[in-house]
Amino acid sequence: MGDLEVLTPLINSQDSLCSQDQISNPETTNAWGRLYPENECLKIEDLVKDNYNAGRQTNDVDFQFTKQCFSLKVMNHISKIHFTINREKIGTLDHVVFITDTSANGTFLNGEKIGKDNRWILSNNDKISIVSKTNYVYTFTDKRSDYLNCPQKVREQFAVYGVLGRGTFGEVRLAFEKKTSKCFALKKVNRESCIVLREPDILSSLSHPNIVNMENFIDTTDAIYITLEYMPGGTLKQLIENTKRLKESESKIILYQVARAVQYLHNRSIAHRDLKPGNILLSYKSPLSVVKLADFGLSKKITENTHLKTFCGSLAYLAPEVFSNRKLVTQSCINYTNKVDSWSFGVILYECLSGYKPFVGDHIEEKIIKGVYNLSKLKLFNTSNVAQDIIKQLLTIDYNIRFDFDKILKHTWFEKDLLMKEKVGNLMAEFSNSLMPSHKYSSNKENFAKKIKFCSCLAQDTCSESIRT
Repeated sequence: MGDLEVLTPLINSQDSLCSQDQISNPETTNAWGRLYPENECLKIEDLVKDNYNAGRQTNDVDFQFTKQCFSLKVMNHISKIHFTINREKIGTLDHVVFITDTSANGTFLNGEKIGKDNRWILSNNDKISIVSKTNYVYTFTDKRSDYLNCPQKVREQFAVYGVLGRGTFGEVRLAFEKKTSKCFALKKVNRESCIVLREPDILSSLSHPNIVNMENFIDTTDAIYITLEYMPGGTLKQLIENTKRLKESESKIILYQVARAVQYLHNRSIAHRDLKPGNILLSYKSPLSVVKLADFGLSKKITENTHLKTFCGSLAYLAPEVFSNRKLVTQSCINYTNKVDSWSFGVILYECLSGYKPFVGDHIEEKIIKGVYNLSKLKLFNTSNVAQDIIKQLLTIDYNIRFDFDKILKHTWFEKDLLMKEKVGNLMAEFSNSLMPSHKYSSNKENFAKKIKFCSCLAQDTCSESIRT
């Protein structure tokens, strides 16, 4: 580029050069975005179409750059089509806006060179310049107001879109990393929650094909933003709601993967404590999916000095022993074990096969404590005896004899179904091959412990975690 880096347009400033007349121009009703000029020779452009070209040629461009805008030396380096802006529909959630550099002499976004044929996310208040980073042409504005709710630190890295889900401690949104266009689930955990650092701490220590991968986290004043692997198939909860119930063979494909994930956790002395269909993610909106376990906000690592005793989780999936501490005030709390996950797994299996939770209605706590549920609903759908047996082994009040996940995976229902295991293997191989190469965040887990600021609730299970229903 040489001295082009110091070239400026005839009129250029980082502050908007729009006249008062330009600013007051009414916005087109169906416009999804706007380009505000950073050069007095350009005009406001309402974005209505999905595709736009910008450059110096007279044909096939929507935004033309002329010698009235830039010096001759700059004009000589502006391409016929210098950059393009495209809006694409992503699933059913939202549209994503991209800017592509089609010039050999450079398109810049917020002062950073995009690079020829590279495509970056374009988001609210981004400044576009051409030939050099000081030759500003437009500032892009996005009509979506929810984007403005994210802190600047987040907006610098990600374009944030529609809500994927909400929970007690925060929400999850669809997000794209601007420089790679890689898609993530961006989870916001409110800072007032004492579990704010628990989930990134747990996830940073995990690596399993059936556990959602954490790419990075952003620490802000009010919340932690965790960038998680995006699973476009939604949740098992949504799948059950849409299909009413799953076939036994379909349930097995999903729950075999969940069991492998929880076995991995338990082997590492970690209890999940919030197993439920809403925390089981799918690669497709189909039972024939790769499954990933998510939401580790209530998870706990068990050591010689830490125990499980907090009343937490989702009511319909709680094990009987968790209720023991609910009303204890002056007495010492009673510890429970990671077999609370086995009970929750049994509830999920029952729900998959029947379309109903085993414990519902009035006095649900009493029903759970007594282990009162109805197997007749399973028999209505011709559920096999071996599937009913594994449910009985899981929904057992005495956790000392309740199956752990080693026994669950060795149970005949899973162990002898070789065809199911082959299907799962093929699904996971296909999913793995479709993933984009890892990028700059791939080494974060190794250095994560150096970054995280531990709070006392990570070491002690005494914080007031609210139950999620």
